[in-house]
Amino acid sequence: MWISPLRLNDAQEPARGILEGIRAKRGAVPKLLLTMARRPQVLNGRQTMNMAVHGGNSTLGGRREELISYYVATIGGCYG
Repeated sequence: MWISPLRLNDAQEPARGILEGIRAKRGAVPKLLLTMARRPQVLNGRQTMNMAVHGGNSTLGGRREELISYYVATIGGCYG
């Protein structure tokens, strides 16, 4: 991998708090987000956009959105 993901314990605030929240909600943190944690501003911007798009306000509902996101990330190898 060209840019390696951080370990959760190596992340600095505010990225660490964001990542811990994701881990608490999902049970795991995708490698993409661990890589974005190298630049906390990027990770924060991504989370803001993600909440605007996938905040549970679609006709699918929050649970289905989360299941689809998890499925796609797993198929893509984003969890490791």
